[in-house]
Amino acid sequence: MSATDELTARIRSHVSMDPRVTEQRMFGGICFLLNGRILVAARRSGTLLVQCGAENAALATAEPGVTHMMMRGKPTPNFVDVEDGLVETDEGLTRWIDLAERYVGSLPPKEK
Repeated sequence: MSATDELTARIRSHVSMDPRVTEQRMFGGICFLLNGRILVAARRSGTLLVQCGAENAALATAEPGVTHMMMRGKPTPNFVDVEDGLVETDEGLTRWIDLAERYVGSLPPKEK
């Protein structure tokens, strides 16, 4: 099992009981959506993509191993990539998923 597959399985076990969460292939991996909005994703690079809002992202990127997600060569203000070493424990993974859930859960559901 690849590191991405393992991370995907761990995320899935964390969010599987929440009926608001769905999965979609994006960003070279599996993306987990809360009410249609990106929550977290297990990326092909082995990192965890986290949507946490611009303010939380600015704080998070001060930590070693956390960087803004880059899109077309530019940093995205609401998303961070978290290196695998920071999510190797269940506590580490839970920390980042909870951060994403607090932010994304505060947003209105995405219209289809």
